[in-house]
Amino acid sequence: MSFLSKENCILCVIDMQDKLAKVMKNLDATTKNISLLIKAAKELDVPIFYTEQYPKGLGETIEPLKSLLSDVQRFDKMSFSALEIPEIKTFIVDSSKTTVVLCGIESHICVMSTTIDLIEKGYNVVIAKDAVTSREEEFYNTAIAFYNSIGAKVIPSESIVFYWLKFAGTESFKKLQKVILGKE
Repeated sequence: MSFLSKENCILCVIDMQDKLAKVMKNLDATTKNISLLIKAAKELDVPIFYTEQYPKGLGETIEPLKSLLSDVQRFDKMSFSALEIPEIKTFIVDSSKTTVVLCGIESHICVMSTTIDLIEKGYNVVIAKDAVTSREEEFYNTAIAFYNSIGAKVIPSESIVFYWLKFAGTESFKKLQKVILGKE
């Protein structure tokens, strides 16, 4: 079974919070692609969790993501890497998944720190390239190059979703195709 199969993956949405999001490049596209990943994960029973960095100061997760994640496990953190939180480590271990799909902000800080720690712990890491962003294009580009250099897989959100789907024509395909085409 492939490292990217839905059976092997868990989705982590990192720090898509109000005060952070306001200063991000390409926020609308990033949010749209994260929404797609969340909807696909829910449709295909891929476990999901999300983080909020210092929510008292940085605010809550932005809409429409907050509503999509209302029934999903949230972890608050002060660390840049999600893996510094013991409950997150336990959540990932208990899921028995070997691949963590990451999306969120910022690509060169919290997403990067989490990526490094996951790889060091032996996990496969997939970065949804169009579902991560930073305040500056240079930071984003540097992060993407770095992910590639340390063995993370960097691919578009749609590629992840279609790999999880495996086949056209299924009910799940029809539902998610509407999301992709903007008809939902």
